Amino acid sequence: MLSLSLASLLRGISLLAGTSLFLGCGSLSGSDLMAERYLACPMDSVWNSSLETLKAYPVTKKDKSNGLIETGWRVEYVQGAGYGLLQREGMGDKERSQLTLTMKPLEFNTVRLQIAERRQHWGFRGGARLYDWYPVQPSQKEVGHILSNLTKKLEAEGCFVES
Repeated sequence: MLSLSLASLLRGISLLAGTSLFLGCGSLSGSDLMAERYLACPMDSVWNSSLETLKAYPVTKKDKSNGLIETGWRVEYVQGAGYGLLQREGMGDKERSQLTLTMKPLEFNTVRLQIAERRQHWGFRGGARLYDWYPVQPSQKEVGHILSNLTKKLEAEGCFVES
């Protein structure tokens, strides 16, 4: 019985993946990075594992009925470029990132998961605002790390994650 249900889940995954799968990055609003995965897993498992994976981020919105998790900004210090003739250090170069996860239940107990990241850098800009936040390219490494952790959690629960 279990192998029959697993076979139907895998068939659903392959049908979905063959018709509309894209994995990697796309542009949502200029500097967002988006990754998409299809999961053969109950929605509750995906929801709970996603919240567990995002513990390092301040979650600002949880809407389970619409499959939406949004985080606030998470700030990290980074090594910035040196300034001036003597290559002095900047005043606290840092980056911040914000995540949006959307989950949509599909047929055959399959869930489509999308993760979007927006990233900004705090650093020297010049002009009237010497230091300010400005958009930078999102981190493929960070989004990949989140997907990897989430995949491990879901596979431990017996879910199949399309890769």
